[in-house]
Amino acid sequence: MSEKIFAGCIFDPEQAEKMLGKTVLVSLTCMNDFGDLEAFEQFCGPIVKIDNEDGLVVKRGDTGEDFSIPPDLDHYQLAKPGDYKLAESDVIITDPDYLVEWDIYPPDKT
Repeated sequence: MSEKIFAGCIFDPEQAEKMLGKTVLVSLTCMNDFGDLEAFEQFCGPIVKIDNEDGLVVKRGDTGEDFSIPPDLDHYQLAKPGDYKLAESDVIITDPDYLVEWDIYPPDKT
């Protein structure tokens, strides 16, 4: 994701500090130009960085790669304790700290 996408996000640095090192379960729904489902992906990992330049960076548990998502911290929900099964696999995530879902649409062509 680009720096410009994150530039408008405003977050509380104290809240960001508390989230560092916590685990987030991420769900991404990618839509096409017609609003139809193009792809769906879930992954989990620790939050390693939060700022407006790089966004909220998660170290993916499945690939070990850093993945940036928007740092709009009010969008992240505290997860209830328990097991969460990833929709597209048999992977079980136990007791993540946060849950977040993002819908991704193609850029406006105008």
